[in-house]
Amino acid sequence: MAGRDVFKKARPVIILTSRLLGLLPRFIFAATWPVLELVPWKFGIALRYLWAKRLAKTCGDNVVFETGVRVTFWEQIELGENVSIFETCYLDGKGGIRIGDDVSIAHQCSLISFDFDLTAGSGAMKYCPMRREKIVIGNDSMIFSGVRIFAGAELAPRTVIGANSVVRKGNYEPGLYAGAPAVLKKALPARRDRLPDPKSG
Repeated sequence: MAGRDVFKKARPVIILTSRLLGLLPRFIFAATWPVLELVPWKFGIALRYLWAKRLAKTCGDNVVFETGVRVTFWEQIELGENVSIFETCYLDGKGGIRIGDDVSIAHQCSLISFDFDLTAGSGAMKYCPMRREKIVIGNDSMIFSGVRIFAGAELAPRTVIGANSVVRKGNYEPGLYAGAPAVLKKALPARRDRLPDPKSG
């Protein structure tokens, strides 16, 4: 059974639990997230979802955080529905991160929504002014393992980023991208939703 089907069955319980947890102060959830990063199995996934519902700016149905996912600046992070974020990813929401529906982010990816203006100032570079820019990942996109996505990157719906690629600031039309920096490798066919099996029924 697919995860979204399991979620549909458990949705009434999840909604009720989420509302009850919403009565607790938000700082409790922020303080305990690092502990939840380590909780395994479906139990850990369920807890992390409930925590994300409390912490994120928005969080849709059936959002999966696998173990070891580190998140900062939750209040700037928007999550759609049917989102999967796999092991040991890092999301820094300082400049804002918006992830659409039906998105998969494979293990060891980083989304960093800020950078530094290295041309400004005359002191140490580590003290250069910070620039915050939102990362946007459109619906129906796939990010493969080891990808780095930086501030100002906007991925259109139905975009695929190949493993170990580096996605810099810019607008990315639908297609398959790979490399450092990531460049368009090929266009992708339009989405065709699954048709009923003619042999059934």
